[in-house]
Amino acid sequence: MSTQSLPIVDNKLKVKAVTYLNKKTPLTIKEIEIPVVPGEIIKPTELLVQVKATSINPVDCVFKGMNNGWFTKGDRVIGGDFAGLVVKAGSETNFKEGDRIYGDILTIKLRGSFSEYIIFEPATAVICEKIPEGMKYEEAGSLPIASGTSYQCLNCYKGNLEGKNVLILGAGTSVGTYAVQFAKHFFKAGNVVATCSSKSAEKITKCGADILIDYTKGDRPKINELLEFVKVNGKFDIIVDTVRDEIVMDYFNELLQTYDNNGILTQVGGSYVIDYTNITLYNMLPSYRVLSNKIKFKLGLSKYYIEPILLHQCDTYGKAVETLYKQNKFILSIDSIKDAYTQAEEAYQRVASGKAAGKVVVKWY
Repeated sequence: MSTQSLPIVDNKLKVKAVTYLNKKTPLTIKEIEIPVVPGEIIKPTELLVQVKATSINPVDCVFKGMNNGWFTKGDRVIGGDFAGLVVKAGSETNFKEGDRIYGDILTIKLRGSFSEYIIFEPATAVICEKIPEGMKYEEAGSLPIASGTSYQCLNCYKGNLEGKNVLILGAGTSVGTYAVQFAKHFFKAGNVVATCSSKSAEKITKCGADILIDYTKGDRPKINELLEFVKVNGKFDIIVDTVRDEIVMDYFNELLQTYDNNGILTQVGGSYVIDYTNITLYNMLPSYRVLSNKIKFKLGLSKYYIEPILLHQCDTYGKAVETLYKQNKFILSIDSIKDAYTQAEEAYQRVASGKAAGKVVVKWY
C-alpha cells in the first residue's frame, strides 16, 4: 500500500489498537498515536508494518495480570506476536516494501503488537522473519513465541541430536507441540517421548512423537514408564520441560545423561498455574528443585544441568520453520481465530483461563 494513504497527522500515525490501563480493566479498542519521523515516517533502522494477525500468549496475560498501573501511565498496547505486510522499510534493514513478515516485539517498555500498524527495529526484535511462501497471516501470527521458544529449548543442546533420546514434558501445549516437531523432523532425534493427556494423543502422534505417556495417570505411573524406556533405549540426552513438571528432577540419575555427556534439561519460564486470571509474582518464582540444582551444579555437587529458556534472537530459527513448512511437516497449533475489533477481550480471557488448546489468533482484516 502507498504511504500517502496512511493516517498521519502532525507527524503522528493515528491507528486503532487493543489497549488496557491495568490488570482490572478489560481490553479495549482505542485510537492511539504513534510518533513518526517528519517526512520520512521511519528511521533507516526501522520497519513500518501493517499488522494482519496477532496472537495472545501467556506472557501477555502475565504482563497485564501483574500491572497495577503504578509504573505506567495511560493506555498500554498488549501483545508481542504479529504477522503483517511491510509498508515501508528503512535502508539499513534487510527487508523491503511488500515483504510478508512475522515476529515478536514484546518488551516491557514499548507498545505491543496489537495495533493496525507497528513501527519497530527488526535488529532488536526478539523474532523477525519472512513468512514462508503459502503460509497465511493467521498461521504466521500464531508462531513466534510458542514455536520460537520450543526451538530454542532444543537448539541449546551442545551437540547433534540426530538419533538421540528426547523427552518433551507437556507436549499438548503450544510450545510442546512445536518441540515434538522440531525434535523429530528438524533435529532428527531417534526417540521422541512425549507426556500429554489422552485428548492430545492423536495430535502429538501426528507431530512425530514415538512414545506417548499419559501424565493424567499420576507421577508414579509416569516415572515408571520413563524408567522402562531408559532400560531399553538408554537415558535421555535432553529433557524439555514446557509445563514445570519437575518430578523428573528427582530421578536425574536414572533418566538423564550427565552434563559431561551433553545431558541437559531445558525449562520454559512461566507460571506454576495455567489459570492467569489472578496471577501473582509467587507463581513465577523458580522452584526449590531448580534453585537447589543450580547451587549444587555450581559447587560441583551435581552432574546435571538445568537451562531456563527465555525467548531471544536466534539466527537459525526462521530457516527451521521454513524447512519444516515446505516439507509439510509443520502442524500449526491454533485454538481459534478472533476479530481484533470486536473479540480481543474474549481472546484474552480464553488464554488467561487456561482453556485454549493451542494459540488464540486475533485477525486484523
